[in-house]
Amino acid sequence: MKRIAFVLLPCLLLAACLTSPKECLLNPSDPATETFSPALGVNLDSMFKTQLGDYLQDNVVGTGVLLDSLQVVQIHYSAYLKDGTLIDQEISTPFPIDLSSTATLGLADGMLGMNVGGQRTIVAPSANALGACPNGPVPGNSTLVYKVELLQIGT
Repeated sequence: MKRIAFVLLPCLLLAACLTSPKECLLNPSDPATETFSPALGVNLDSMFKTQLGDYLQDNVVGTGVLLDSLQVVQIHYSAYLKDGTLIDQEISTPFPIDLSSTATLGLADGMLGMNVGGQRTIVAPSANALGACPNGPVPGNSTLVYKVELLQIGT
């Protein structure tokens, strides 16, 4: 189940939606109207909202190189549903991900502007997360909360 929150091909999601229309009813989530588990430490009022609708908060401001474009990065991350359910995690070894092609839009958007060494919480509405279709333990139209640490830019 590793990396399900990040390594998804849009065509697989589209295919799943086309083959199971009853499961893929479009009803995008809106984090501003949702309640988050206290364990996640999400307070949207204190978070920055991007133009794409993702919310972000720096928990640790990094001092390394600035991530100013979508490219391959090495990260540690955890991904949660709004109720605090852990759906995916890679914290033992650096996880390489191409923010321009294999990351969810919410993760990519939320990581821009981070410095290496930084840790950030990103709240992504379903439209920027995994979309309308259920995927493994993630129900369709789910807001995702990412806890991400930027370890390195490049491979």
